[in-house]
Amino acid sequence: MAHVRRSFPSYAAGFSLVEIMVALTLSLLLLGAVFQIFISAKTSYRMNEGLARLQETGRFAADILAGDIRMAGYQGCMTLDQLTPNVIVKNPPSELLLYDPANLLRGQNNLASGNALGAVVGSDSLSIRKASTTAAHLTGNMTAVNANIQIDGNPSGFKKNDILMITDCANADIFQASSVSNGSGTVTIAHASNVNTTNNLSKAYQSDARLMAFESSTYYVADTTRTNEAGEPIYALYVRRLGGTPVELVAGVEDMQVLYGEDGNADGSVDSYANAGAVADFANVLSVRVALLVDSVSPASTQPDSATYTLLDETVNPPNGRYLRKVFTLTATTRSRELRSTTFN
Repeated sequence: MAHVRRSFPSYAAGFSLVEIMVALTLSLLLLGAVFQIFISAKTSYRMNEGLARLQETGRFAADILAGDIRMAGYQGCMTLDQLTPNVIVKNPPSELLLYDPANLLRGQNNLASGNALGAVVGSDSLSIRKASTTAAHLTGNMTAVNANIQIDGNPSGFKKNDILMITDCANADIFQASSVSNGSGTVTIAHASNVNTTNNLSKAYQSDARLMAFESSTYYVADTTRTNEAGEPIYALYVRRLGGTPVELVAGVEDMQVLYGEDGNADGSVDSYANAGAVADFANVLSVRVALLVDSVSPASTQPDSATYTLLDETVNPPNGRYLRKVFTLTATTRSRELRSTTFN
């Protein structure tokens, strides 16, 4: 009797539950590693970006301050110690009334709450008075009895009511521009008696005379009223110029402390540094030392910053925050006091 062999269809074997679980576990581990690499890369990027911004902010702020300190009392070719300008402004601003060797550099120490500048409590301010380094030369109306002067072009952007200084290294006058009119390349600047005590300058200036703007700048640190992505306040270095509103120079400056180098024995060198409240005579100040506490503006660290920072004669304890912070210190000497060195730390 013949036997019939039966054939059964074959089926492909699938993954077992254990294999699936192992695969899922390996996938999760791989995803976790990729995610960790992404987080590390993002953290590293934020720290590098924060550090770069911090360095840029500190250098920029230090350069601005050092440049202005060096030029305190600048009047073209003669310093204020050597030549006192004839001021004919009828209603001079307080900054001009204080334009003398004892007030080329001034400051306020440890500003209190509610101060007029709106500066950070406990920080310092620094005021600098000088003539602009951009000058124009006379081209017409070069007589003392003329109520206006003429210059070739207007590179400094002089305008009506500006306080201006004219000097030829032997004499100098400070007056207020009653009008500024342009025409055919020549700019006419009037110094009429409606804003000056007289419409006459002290002498007939010639083409070698320089016409410059009188400048007074006060630097300080204040809250910008803006917040970063973490909702925390952003602080900045500000400047308030003569007759103007405060201007934000650079964000990320939390504090500023200032010391003044004083020559106590008239030997032409600094004998000691003191804060604004302890300076014996500002006319003897030869240099200024400034410390700035700079941050990264946005959180850039993995850990809260609980460090304390020493800014010259002050110790600062900033709110923790996940910021990168660094102290920048500069020392600059005033050229008008015949010292010409500047160092950065």
